Amino acid sequence: MYSKVKNKINIVRKRLAWNKTSVKDIAKEEEKAKRTKSTVLARKLLEYDVISFDIFDTLIVRTLDKPTDVFLTVGQKLGLLNYTTIRREAELALRDEREAKDGSREVTFEQIYDYMEKYCGIPKEEGMKTEFEMEQKFCIANPYMKEVFDLLVNFGKTVIIVSDMYFPEDMMRNLLSSCGYEGYDKLFVSCDYGYGKRSGKMYQKISKDYLNGRSVIHVGDNEEVDRNMAKENGWNTWWYEDIRTAGDLFRPRLMSPCVGSAYRAMANIKMHSGAFQTKKELLPRYQYGYLAGGIMILGYVSWIHKQAVQEGMDKILFIARDGYIMKKVYDMLYQDIPSEYVYLSRNAALKLTWNFNQYELLKQFVTRRAESEKPYTVEEIFISLEIEHLLETAIKDGWNKAKEIKEEEDAKKLKEWIVSHWEDVSKVYETSQKAFRKYISPMLKGCHHVAAVDTGWRGTCPVALKHLIEKEWGLDCEVTGMMIGSCKYKQNNTLPLIQSGSLRTYIFSPIYNDHLARFHYKNNLIHNTCVEFITAAPHPSVYNFYLDEEGEYKIEFEYPEVENYEITKEIQEGVMDFVSDYKKYYQGVHSFFDISGLDAYWPLRYVMEKRFDIAVRKPLKDYVYNKYVGGLEGKGFMSTFEDMCVEELEAKE
Repeated sequence: MYSKVKNKINIVRKRLAWNKTSVKDIAKEEEKAKRTKSTVLARKLLEYDVISFDIFDTLIVRTLDKPTDVFLTVGQKLGLLNYTTIRREAELALRDEREAKDGSREVTFEQIYDYMEKYCGIPKEEGMKTEFEMEQKFCIANPYMKEVFDLLVNFGKTVIIVSDMYFPEDMMRNLLSSCGYEGYDKLFVSCDYGYGKRSGKMYQKISKDYLNGRSVIHVGDNEEVDRNMAKENGWNTWWYEDIRTAGDLFRPRLMSPCVGSAYRAMANIKMHSGAFQTKKELLPRYQYGYLAGGIMILGYVSWIHKQAVQEGMDKILFIARDGYIMKKVYDMLYQDIPSEYVYLSRNAALKLTWNFNQYELLKQFVTRRAESEKPYTVEEIFISLEIEHLLETAIKDGWNKAKEIKEEEDAKKLKEWIVSHWEDVSKVYETSQKAFRKYISPMLKGCHHVAAVDTGWRGTCPVALKHLIEKEWGLDCEVTGMMIGSCKYKQNNTLPLIQSGSLRTYIFSPIYNDHLARFHYKNNLIHNTCVEFITAAPHPSVYNFYLDEEGEYKIEFEYPEVENYEITKEIQEGVMDFVSDYKKYYQGVHSFFDISGLDAYWPLRYVMEKRFDIAVRKPLKDYVYNKYVGGLEGKGFMSTFEDMCVEELEAKE
């Protein structure tokens, strides 16, 4: 009973310690592993005759946040409700019985399932087989300790392994072997002896019957059992703080049980095992991609693929530039439904659908120019609209090409003039549309239903593709638009299409996960940009399409923001590594790939809300963007993310 109470006291202490170290405090810290280099640790351990290792959370780590989280998947496999609670309570009851009977709380795996079969009706053999299979599925070698272990074994040192666990020795050997651990001298497992490290008896047993006076050091994660108790029994120790404790304060909590457990475990292995310390992995931008971007893009493309399969879609069209990283992740995961990367942009889409989007086109290229901090001249607006050939006519009608359009009345008059010459304007865009059709037609060959994928936020590109393919060209191909999120405005233009299902949102919209939409649009420009950091592409935005002298299509691009390409590369390396790790750890367990929009967004929200200055603003402050894109007149009015933060955040203070 003493051990049981002591264990509960330690749990309470950890909770109190967590509360004492507030999120406010941790938000100011850089997240990094505070580990001795593996080679340095190995050299220190070489000084001893015998090196002892704990197993769980030391040699082996689970790709789940808590040890009991494995019971979630066991329950799924067995098809049982409330299995996690049943399994935990059965083990606890059995340990209490054992303690009352002979003072020991040690039980075996077989005894647990004898109890489960007797009192819970769970078949013993099936239950044991399923649970051990799931343990093997979610156990991997701690990459840091594997390096240390292998160095010691290769050097000829005597290595032993000591664990308090209900799996017997043969199962533990099997588990260790599946994680690549071979070459140790002896394995001691508490359930085989009836006592363990926690009581101190295992240390005493090993000292008396095995060490024979040789010097020993024990490496383990549990402060009470692997450090304090070992010291009490004359052993030297090296405490390896478990990765969950080390990373807990940096992880978001409000995620679903399965996906949240997987995410937190992955993040903690990456950030706190001590193994991942390359120059690339230490970059805050890479970590932003790994910790905030990876699960969002993974969840999004998995959601897209699921719908594509269910609805028999022929192809996924990932729209530039945001679709760049989405397509890379999609192609890593899926080969059954092909994908294409479609060069397009909001401004190009407005021009290609000039009649359908006349109001938005003129608003984008005239009204917004008049509202900008850097006034545009009549000539610059005509160049952006690709109607500079009409300048002479406009001059004859009394317009000064050098006149700055900065008053609402001037913008209104200029729009009226352009509309009065709409037939001439249309000739420009008709040619562009012909070029675009030549470009995209091969992608649509044989397709009857495609997904048009973008980030958001207004749905211009997916809706433009839908209009062109279904209505303008009358092709026998349905287009379903898909976006990460939709604008949260009182008059939301996407709402009718969202309600009809022809435009779908993954994370939020005015009618889905509205609480996330409301958070996102508190600082919409900054929060949109935080997503777009992840989905950016290392190439310029599309300006438009045209036909060359031979009648072949050509793509014209806007001014390249080359200053951002290295930043984009670092962030997206983090995204790709996250997806690669996730695939490696959870492939074959479908529930882990059914990632809700809430789960996908929550790590990013946590960073934006709790760790914004240290994890986003500081590493990405120099990211540049053209505030008023849409022309070839040069860089226009360039700004930085830091400028944006000053304008949007500090203006509210």
